[in-house]
Amino acid sequence: MTLPNRSHSYREFIDPSEPMYISDRDILAKLVEFEHASPGELSQQRFRENVIRLQLRDLNRIGLVQSLSHDTYEMTDFGRSVSEGEESLPSKDGLFMVAEIDDRTFPDSNWHLNDFSNLDGETIIAVNFDIIDDSAEEYGWIQDSPEKTRHKIGNVSETDLNRIMREFPTHEPIPQQSAHWVRAIAGLHFFPDANHRTAMNTLSVLYRTLMDGPLPIGDNIGRVVLESKIARVLLTDVRFDTLWKRDALYQVWHRYFRRVLCGDGDKRHEPPEHKLRLILNYAREIL
Repeated sequence: MTLPNRSHSYREFIDPSEPMYISDRDILAKLVEFEHASPGELSQQRFRENVIRLQLRDLNRIGLVQSLSHDTYEMTDFGRSVSEGEESLPSKDGLFMVAEIDDRTFPDSNWHLNDFSNLDGETIIAVNFDIIDDSAEEYGWIQDSPEKTRHKIGNVSETDLNRIMREFPTHEPIPQQSAHWVRAIAGLHFFPDANHRTAMNTLSVLYRTLMDGPLPIGDNIGRVVLESKIARVLLTDVRFDTLWKRDALYQVWHRYFRRVLCGDGDKRHEPPEHKLRLILNYAREIL
């Protein structure tokens, strides 16, 4: 399914007639059955868990479900009334018109990334190739072979990369979206090397499309990348069905983007970078 050459919402691509998607109304019906559930439980290993995760956040915004804990939800009394037909909300094909129901809970149009017209799977792959071709950049070859490395990069699935953009959390503010983007590209580790650099370079494309200016880069980016690599290796399990989770890897990047985009950030103890490198190298050796 091709991305539109304009701003879009992830909800545009939810087609409940397709076997991988489930409607908002069916989610409510399942919550009656389960009482409370996570996106993984609602997916039943049939539907796309990462999309259900976003649907639940939107249903929470409009008061149909409420969060019990991280990634676990239950239906509200209002949600039960809507599910049973006692209350009415605008919907189409089982999907509620969430932005129309309560647009106050969504970011301003100039504070969320939803225009991918300057980016696609082919471009993301080209960005990784560009890092190889830049003599100022280091790149880890597969078995010391540039040929094998280039072949591996060329075999990265454009379909998978396009899926990330198609099912991206378009209703969240930029700091959260930026954290999700880096977590997805670096966490799924599409490329032999430079996954973080590819994530940041492509995020810059999305940011410039919206803001018509460069993505701010913090002076502590090197440390943050080290923390991110440690979180990815030791603390998280990034797969397509776990996309958009707010886990340890997401938190590393959310703190960073809150700091560079909003000037907001908690003071934290920061170990010396050489100690972080020792931790990362040790983790790679034992895993």
